[in-house]
Amino acid sequence: MTFRICTVSLMLAALSTACAKSPTSPAGSTSVATPGPVSPANGAIVPNASQPVTLTINNGLVTSASAAVSYTFEVATDSGFTSIVSTKDVAQGTGQTSVKLDPLAPGRDYYWHARTKGDDTVGTFSAPIKFTIGSAVTLGTPVPVAPATGATSDQKPTLIVSNVSRSGPVSAVSYRFEIASTSSFATIVSSGTVAEGSGSTSFTSAVQLAADTTYFWRAQAIDATNNATSSFSTAQSFVTILSIDLTTVNYQRFVNIANWPITNRIISVDQDGGDKGDGHICIDHEKRGQWPTSFFEDNPLVPVEATQWYFARINGQWYGGAGEWLRPNQICKTGQKSPDIGKDGTWGGPMDTWIPKRGELVGYMISTPARAWPTWRTIDQRTAVVVQPWVENGIATP
Repeated sequence: MTFRICTVSLMLAALSTACAKSPTSPAGSTSVATPGPVSPANGAIVPNASQPVTLTINNGLVTSASAAVSYTFEVATDSGFTSIVSTKDVAQGTGQTSVKLDPLAPGRDYYWHARTKGDDTVGTFSAPIKFTIGSAVTLGTPVPVAPATGATSDQKPTLIVSNVSRSGPVSAVSYRFEIASTSSFATIVSSGTVAEGSGSTSFTSAVQLAADTTYFWRAQAIDATNNATSSFSTAQSFVTILSIDLTTVNYQRFVNIANWPITNRIISVDQDGGDKGDGHICIDHEKRGQWPTSFFEDNPLVPVEATQWYFARINGQWYGGAGEWLRPNQICKTGQKSPDIGKDGTWGGPMDTWIPKRGELVGYMISTPARAWPTWRTIDQRTAVVVQPWVENGIATP
């Protein structure tokens, strides 16, 4: 092998820089330098689903501006390159040069390097770079459950997806949820990653969103051990409604449910406190008939599954009171006319004299049996609070 000697009389300053890097010309007339590997970086783990892999280098320096420059990329299963699985020759790009590999077998280590060729001069290979292709794990796309497009939600929404299908040696699966202010998801306002649940997985935003605003959400399944990710679910939109910070509520007589986990969702609230009807309040929810029961006043003939709740804003302060009991699968109670709400609830002041007005914003919630007596309670779970105008005789405007 011969090395060219650089002198001021023979070469320009740029060429002197090339000589400082000891370019080699094993058998040709053009001096070349070894290219610099860029990606994948040494030790990189590439998810199998992200194949094909693209190898990228910083171009090697070549002394002749008119030389035809190309690069040879090799991939092997060993650092000595005795078992080469891919060889690619490509023309030089601008500044950097890349080549896209054919798919490689998953679940194993690989090594790559590259060398420069300028006209008839072939340079030396760069040092081996190791990367790993993840296991052949495939995750299906999460299917949104709630809130579906067009639905309303409180300001700390709970998002639910069905668990994904999967194949291969899947490890623990988690889900990343994202809430954005635009359908492009350019601005993420709340996000989080949670472990997979049973059958479905839910995430409750820790960020309180703005009221009366449209948001978009999506979710992605992740197997971190195998570096496998699914596609994002189809984006859904929802509109936030005014909600209540339950940690600031004054609870009337009964238990403080602010820290009870949200494991259920209200489907609809149908209420009318006018004098032309029966004063009904119907709160349908997803776990109707599924929660465990206790006995009203310890009477085994009266099983109760849930409790309706009212939240009233009085003089700037939110008050919360447990309302009517619900038997298994029951959603409606009557006798809830506007003048009767406060006195019927057996709450403390000032909620015991509260008479909601038509159009007044009132909060509604469903929980498991909620009384201070421990034997009446079950698993201490609840829905989020839904806030909507009070209805009298079918009218919800003041």
